Amino acid sequence: MSKRHPEFFIIDILVAIDKIKRYHSEFKDAQNFYHDDKSFDATMRELQIIGEATKHLIQAELLDRNYRIIVDFRNMIVHEYFGIDAEEIWNILQDELPDFEQNIFLLFSQSNQETLHHILHDATHYYHGKTLEFIQTLNKNLSTH
Repeated sequence: MSKRHPEFFIIDILVAIDKIKRYHSEFKDAQNFYHDDKSFDATMRELQIIGEATKHLIQAELLDRNYRIIVDFRNMIVHEYFGIDAEEIWNILQDELPDFEQNIFLLFSQSNQETLHHILHDATHYYHGKTLEFIQTLNKNLSTH
């Protein structure tokens, strides 16, 4: 098991979801998204991060074992990349990712707030642009709770 606090993995997932939403928001369908190499590849990378972080949250018993499907999907992306179905990815992004995001935000709100503040503060030194804005928003949301 990782020596990182579980809160790191929660932040990893939230950042990855935020990036994915930005990467695919301009596309209207799976085929156009799939044929934009940068956006599609960047999304696949963020899905890998989500899968890896989910594995650690399951191990820390913060997520139910039912989320193992996300870890398995990550493994499929990594090991069978050329067999990825664009429609399947699109459906996951449109239909399943928003629900998962809500569950992770719930986990975020139930986590150790002091630890989250420290992680988010440190993260401001590593991110830039829209991701930095997202990190700052997360930190601000902690301050209002």
